[in-house]
Amino acid sequence: MKNVKRRIILLCLSVFLFSSSEIYSRQVEYPDYLYEEFRKTPSPINNARVRINPTELLWPSVKHWEGRDVVYNVYLSRDSLFPQGNTQISRNQRYCFYNPHKALKPGKWYWKYEIVDKDKVETKGTYSFIVSKETLVFTTPSFGELLNNISRSHPRVMNQGNNIATIRQQAVNHPAYRTIVTRAREVLKREIYDGPLGDKDPAKDKKLSGVTGKEIRYFHDALQGYVLTGEKTLFENLQARIKVLLTWPTHDLLGSQVLTALSLSYDVMYDSLPDTLKGQMLRCIEGQMNKGLKNWPGRIETRQVENHFWQMEISGNFSAALATVHDSEVAKDMLEYTYELFIARFPNLSTKYDGGWAEGMGYFGVNKSCVVDMALWMKKIAGADVFQMPWYKNLSDFYTYFAPVNSQIAGFGDMHDRRGNGNGEGVSSTFILSCESHDLAANYRLLSHLKTAKDPSAYLNSIEPWYQIVNNVKLEPAKLELPQFMPNEKVFYSTGLAAMHNDIKRVEEGTSVYFRSSPFGAKGHMHANQNSFNIARRGERIFYSTGYYTSFADPHSMTSYRNTRASNTVLVNGCGQAFGHEGYGFIKRFLAGEEITYVCGDATAAYKPTVDKQFLSMNAGSGVKETKEYGVGDAKLKLFERHLAFIRPDIVVVYDVLESEQDCDWTFLLHTMKGQQPDIDGTGTLRVNTSLNSACVNVFGSSPVAASYTDRFFSPAIDFKKKYKEVPNQYHISYKTSGKSKSMRFLAVLQLGDKGGALLPVCPDEQGTIKLGDVTIRAELDVNKPAEMKVHTRKTTLDIYQKQGCSILQEAVGKKTCHNRYPERMTLFSQK
Repeated sequence: MKNVKRRIILLCLSVFLFSSSEIYSRQVEYPDYLYEEFRKTPSPINNARVRINPTELLWPSVKHWEGRDVVYNVYLSRDSLFPQGNTQISRNQRYCFYNPHKALKPGKWYWKYEIVDKDKVETKGTYSFIVSKETLVFTTPSFGELLNNISRSHPRVMNQGNNIATIRQQAVNHPAYRTIVTRAREVLKREIYDGPLGDKDPAKDKKLSGVTGKEIRYFHDALQGYVLTGEKTLFENLQARIKVLLTWPTHDLLGSQVLTALSLSYDVMYDSLPDTLKGQMLRCIEGQMNKGLKNWPGRIETRQVENHFWQMEISGNFSAALATVHDSEVAKDMLEYTYELFIARFPNLSTKYDGGWAEGMGYFGVNKSCVVDMALWMKKIAGADVFQMPWYKNLSDFYTYFAPVNSQIAGFGDMHDRRGNGNGEGVSSTFILSCESHDLAANYRLLSHLKTAKDPSAYLNSIEPWYQIVNNVKLEPAKLELPQFMPNEKVFYSTGLAAMHNDIKRVEEGTSVYFRSSPFGAKGHMHANQNSFNIARRGERIFYSTGYYTSFADPHSMTSYRNTRASNTVLVNGCGQAFGHEGYGFIKRFLAGEEITYVCGDATAAYKPTVDKQFLSMNAGSGVKETKEYGVGDAKLKLFERHLAFIRPDIVVVYDVLESEQDCDWTFLLHTMKGQQPDIDGTGTLRVNTSLNSACVNVFGSSPVAASYTDRFFSPAIDFKKKYKEVPNQYHISYKTSGKSKSMRFLAVLQLGDKGGALLPVCPDEQGTIKLGDVTIRAELDVNKPAEMKVHTRKTTLDIYQKQGCSILQEAVGKKTCHNRYPERMTLFSQK
């Protein structure tokens, strides 16, 4: 079923996609999705102004959509006639992308591609895009240049392009040497596991996953120790382990780790291994690369979310190709494919020019082999410094703002419940960024980690010890340069994430507010939680997403964890948002001030039935029906704007503007953790106490609302994989309208403070104005009048105008104005 496109009229200023600075009346169309599960639309087209120079060229897969194996010819030129001598041409390529690699001159560019199926040639295009002088430049070596940079001799991968003899000579004096050698010798005491790799029983299967994961780690420990010492016992142990690994799979998550282990040992032990065993290893590695090249090119690169591939398979196959590229023809093809694909599509869950990760912090660490290891190999061995990509320059801030040390992570996406504070997040990544790019934000993040350690020196030596040994890194924390200024907030529009802190350098002492409204929607490990927020204070979760990651798909996961009802957002007619890319939102305004930080999200398009086949199948398999009883329905929304103002140090104001084509009942949701039982008095005032904090919430509406709460999940949490010590119930608070209406506005005032401290009563006057000490709040709740809100503090005024599509922050130092901004894929029409 095709979703109906919905349009609203907005008055907005040309600041993001418009070419004029004048104000126009615009009609904004909300398409069915902003990201296609499998690409249908070539990119870039229609004179789009690209954000990175050079831009990649992308197009749909004939293999996926039509089931035909074809090849493509690609043409790129400044002349629409594509003359010889002035056109970049790539012929007979199997994959659906092209990287120019070198910076393109500013101006208009044209491109087209041909589908070649035996003797038939079909032309697609001509398409056009614009490169401006201001476009960010990020260039990379061509594959030919990359290949020429790779040494023809072994070893080259594990030693990261450095001389192995020099490494051994310098290693004995490195602080990490003893750690590595001790770990290696401990492996000799362990029996090599040669049992089953999986089980039909979920709990046993999870346990076996832990066993195989340890075996991979033991292999790397032994290999590193052997490289440094050359000890015969380690060499013999490694040969025995290699023989076992040769019987294991080389695909998917475990297999990719096996493939990397075999590839590194093949490369670094090349001159020592018996020819018979070395031949077996090469055939195994080639076998996996042949399978990958048969199945992936021309299809997998056109899928937006392909988690296992991007988490480990691309890096595993890249390492295999890198280790064997001068020994195998198939390795050359795999090296070209994985390198070019990385340049064209990484980061697949963000954009090259922005930051963040659409699936959130909980699952981000699983991508480490691609994000860190593959990037490091490209730079060290092949001369492609992808750390210069703007996304990498924002990576440390992603950790600092959305997983602060000694405080709670942002809390969006799968695994958010299994990640507490940010102390262990991004240690390896920021350490390597600090060393490789001398990134000031990475320096700050690294030092933040070191401050938590009882023995900072020992902690430092434990971070990526092999990287330190191989590159003879002897970091002196006292000499690291730090950023001169760090704002207390961060927004990543591409992924739809915002973080607001009381003080970024003392996050654990104050309040943090996180917000999500993502163009990527609710695909993969993302949740159906557009326009949701989480609030932490003094390291505790106060109002947060609830539920448990019992599995990727089961009744609890699908209805009480990933579902909208588990997040601090809104239900319409008791129904939530669509799963898949169709259930999207976006951040349309953001203003940062000393006293007030403000964000506005738009989730108008999110509230509709799920049409994503994967999620429909997962729901069906979990016994979840696509009915209203299960929270599925079409809200026919015309607008859902959420305006959130964080008033430092401890007040959060939420103003929701909702409109539908039909009469609806509306529910404002909040959630708290175990041991934080809510108390709701006769006026509807909510109070919550934790071990360190207290909170008071008042919710008002354009229609009367009734407050209630439950400590029961829609579907109970059953820990059938035995992941948790316990899965206690949590609290779910609802403010529901007593009647139906086509329009609704909510105003919520959330106060936070230390436990036992007094929080001010919230009593609107006759004009609806709320005064809390020096803070004044006035929001228009009459749906027959334009939606507006004003917040005034001692030194700051925030004015929000929904009809004009703008917000204004007036401070003593000056005025900041923010107008609606829209994702690049949204179509804007002039209203005549």
